Amino acid sequence: MFKIVERTASYLKKLGVENYDIYAVEGEGTGIEVKEGKVDRIKTSQTKGVAIRVVIEGKLGFAYTNDVSDDGIKIAIECARENAKCSEPDEYNFSMPEKSSLDLKLSDDDYDTVPIERKIELAKEIESLALDFDNRVKRVRKASYGDGKTTVYYFNSNDHNFTYTTTNYSLSILLAAEEPGSSQIGWDFQSSRFFHQLNPKLVAVTAAKNAVELLGAKPIKTKRLPVIFKNYVFAELIETLSAAFLGNNVLRKKSLFADKLSHEIANHPLTIYDDPHHPDGTGSCPYDDEGVVTRKKAVVERGVLKNFLVDMYSAKKLGLKPTGNGIRASISSLPSSGITNLIVERGALGLEEMLKTPEEVIVVTDAMGIHTVNPISGEFSIGISGIYYVDGKKVTPVTGMTVAGNLKELLKNITEVGADQKWMGNVCSPSVLVKELTVSGE
Repeated sequence: MFKIVERTASYLKKLGVENYDIYAVEGEGTGIEVKEGKVDRIKTSQTKGVAIRVVIEGKLGFAYTNDVSDDGIKIAIECARENAKCSEPDEYNFSMPEKSSLDLKLSDDDYDTVPIERKIELAKEIESLALDFDNRVKRVRKASYGDGKTTVYYFNSNDHNFTYTTTNYSLSILLAAEEPGSSQIGWDFQSSRFFHQLNPKLVAVTAAKNAVELLGAKPIKTKRLPVIFKNYVFAELIETLSAAFLGNNVLRKKSLFADKLSHEIANHPLTIYDDPHHPDGTGSCPYDDEGVVTRKKAVVERGVLKNFLVDMYSAKKLGLKPTGNGIRASISSLPSSGITNLIVERGALGLEEMLKTPEEVIVVTDAMGIHTVNPISGEFSIGISGIYYVDGKKVTPVTGMTVAGNLKELLKNITEVGADQKWMGNVCSPSVLVKELTVSGE
């Protein structure tokens, strides 16, 4: 693939294109789904592609191709040049050479040696362990194994080039628990960079517990009370909120925090980092997708908004320095501001200790509609299920309830951040205690 990148650069130089960058990816992956002890589906994938950006007379042109033959590359170059002619002039830069300090192994040497039979065994094992955990676990809707290996290549007209390879493995399960008059869904997920770190028992047991503990759930009366968002629920909320930290959204005034840099936006227990060098994050990388060296940076530090996450373009428009957050959604996308690994810093209290802090509390174990949270106004209304506790003791499981409000209120009312961090893709969070929210039920 590197030779293809070199050839692409050679063609661009021969055509007299002085400013360009080349982003190339090749990858492979496996997905396995098991149901009732049998393989329900096996899917393998392979990807290969080249993306080309050119700047001609201040105008940006972009094209990509999955045909990496000489003809395919030449057609993509010509398309990029033609697209530049149709663009409006603007200020575009390509990254200058700078060496990454990342000393972290991003790929698993065992990736190519794990047999397909072992992958199938893991998926079957999750299903079996979940069904054996409790006789009220009646059905496993889907037990899955997945993996992927991706190599990135980059070269630009400033003679900046690099390549790196990442691997990722995942396990997940979705199941149903039942007892007379009640049925509940449970799920769990694990991702890991290394195969040997996968833990099917943890995934199976967590999903089964999540379903069983909600059996018999019903709404309680509407009240205003403390709420604990479980780690994976708050991770989903932070992922949705992350749009408000991105430079491109700040530029378009589509961010809740567009004018809040260096201002307090949350209570002091909350600290959030974007860390592209974390060993467990699926978004770890030495450079971003436009060649800028990555680094760890605080987004929110003790409640204060410290940084927006910017690519080169939004950084220039906002008068900021690039943060190494130029991310491509795929080979067919231009770089735009995005997160690498977004991490809520852990606190000191375990979940059991947090439960004892308020007199009464609802622990949210499942939330529906988090993606509908408005990152511009901050308004939200999400359906929840969970457990109602009084004096640290479980009273009743609850479901069919709604938490509504504004993210500004929620963030300012965070009083405790737990120690129980959990990764959900490239977002990591512990459980979080919010002093008071309106929970609507009966």
